[in-house]
Amino acid sequence: MPDQDIPVAGVSALEHTADVGLEIVAKDLPQLFTRAALGAMWLVLERDGEGEGTEVRSVALSEPDLPALLRSWLQTLLFWQETAGFVVSEASVAPTPEPSGSAPGGQAPGLRAQVKGCIDEGPRVREIKGVTYHGLALERRGGEWFGRVIFDV
Repeated sequence: MPDQDIPVAGVSALEHTADVGLEIVAKDLPQLFTRAALGAMWLVLERDGEGEGTEVRSVALSEPDLPALLRSWLQTLLFWQETAGFVVSEASVAPTPEPSGSAPGGQAPGLRAQVKGCIDEGPRVREIKGVTYHGLALERRGGEWFGRVIFDV
């Protein structure tokens, strides 16, 4: 784990045996998903990405619940980072309820996002192998949203 705290507002490093994690607080879900993305990139690089962040990518996801949606979001971004060197620097996220017979009320949580970033060929501090289900959380707490995620390194 880095000696310094993560320089992303609302994101703190989470101590976990042999793994790394994040706890995220935000005023709304789009902000939480954006902060989680930036926090995950920081864990990989422990620095800002190199480049101007001119590449834009789109993603649309739907999952049975909010914690699974957070996991899927981060897995997608980490896959892009691992396979293409794409490092997210900004994200515009919009929740999208989609019809689903399995979710309560017939709605499964989803999102559509535009992410901006760059191909960064600089050094990585750590490789994140996956986003675990252990301790995974995304819930409303009082007037804000709280998320927790543990990464397998």
